[in-house]
Amino acid sequence: MKPDSGKVMIHGKEYSTVASRVAQFRANGMYVVWSITTEVLFRDSEVVVMKASIADDKGRVIATGHAEEVRASSQINRTSALENAETSAIGRALAALGMAGTEFASADEVAQAIQQQGAHRPSDGAMESLDTDMKTVVIDTAEEVKVLMAGGKTDEALTWLEAAMLPAEAKIACWALLPSHYRSAIKKLQEAKRGQR
Repeated sequence: MKPDSGKVMIHGKEYSTVASRVAQFRANGMYVVWSITTEVLFRDSEVVVMKASIADDKGRVIATGHAEEVRASSQINRTSALENAETSAIGRALAALGMAGTEFASADEVAQAIQQQGAHRPSDGAMESLDTDMKTVVIDTAEEVKVLMAGGKTDEALTWLEAAMLPAEAKIACWALLPSHYRSAIKKLQEAKRGQR
């Protein structure tokens, strides 16, 4: 799949990212006055359950999606279970509305499930060692890099990463937040630039 398509092939099936589904929702003229709202249904020290609803311009709920995240299931969920559950719930609501790839689950959900089933990477605990401010910087940096990469701007993404001047542990955490195809493209560009020096 093209990196800017918002679709990812995983085990031979096509999945859309939640970000691409939201962008498609907002770009569709009919949905300009429609809304996506989220609600925490349950939250404690172990589990977060979220609900996302899509309502039309008259306030009628057209589609819903639910998601549950277990805090202990991954290193990212230890600090961001609510955010992950919200993203998944939104993705499922948009899929219920008919905005999906060929699969109902989002690429984000499938990738997370695969990660949870597999062995943990050394980078899994990197985020935990950071203070709150640095976590925010890391997440913001990763999101900006994702936007640039989605637009095919690998050179700008690499410049953005370098300009962030993240300390070593924060770099690892930021790198872990990027999809593997973005990391590969950035690595190739870094190697090419090193070869030119």
